[in-house]
Amino acid sequence: MHGLLKKASLYALILLCTVLVRPFAVKAGIITDDLKTAVDKVLSIMQNPAYGAPDKKQERQNLINTVIAVKFDWEEMSRRALGMHWKDFTPPQQKEFVAIFSEFLERTYISKVDLFLKEEKSFSAKNIAYTKETIEGQYALIDSKITLKEEEIPLSYKLINKGGKWVVYDLTLEGVGIVANYRTQFSELLANGSYEKLIEKLKARQGEGDSIEKAPAAAPKKQ
Repeated sequence: MHGLLKKASLYALILLCTVLVRPFAVKAGIITDDLKTAVDKVLSIMQNPAYGAPDKKQERQNLINTVIAVKFDWEEMSRRALGMHWKDFTPPQQKEFVAIFSEFLERTYISKVDLFLKEEKSFSAKNIAYTKETIEGQYALIDSKITLKEEEIPLSYKLINKGGKWVVYDLTLEGVGIVANYRTQFSELLANGSYEKLIEKLKARQGEGDSIEKAPAAAPKKQ
């Protein structure tokens, strides 16, 4: 359970139009530098004791959201997470879903990172290494690894170039992507429910976990 908490928490450390004939990879680049700057800012805010008081919680959240909003394309992520169901929603429903889904992700994973940072007090930006930047047309992939004591966890960011600006639309941790994970959950819900039921689920699960379904009260311990 300890290891699973760490891996789930690190999704939030994100708390984050070149056309080529073929892809290429380099150790670092402008896209990586911009992403690293955003991640470092989020970590700095979260570890700043000035925002530790209860009355500073909303101010802290607003600062983090501002940084994340610059690097994440919530509409692109929402559209991909809904998959074929996106076109079934009206424009107002799509707009509402983007707002609620993005808030769900922000609060869910920031709460997990908070728990993680309380446990791993020595964790800093130095524990994150950006290993490769790959660009193919309007898409980019940034690979990184997070070092925790003797464990290395691979984390990749998928970006798309929109109007000359590189923004994140998916994250992949050890081969499992956020978009694919939620697309499966959304598809199952929408197959047996409605748009209203999906929105209700998301609102009910704000900040509680990375699944939109209610988790069991207690998980069995590993033998």
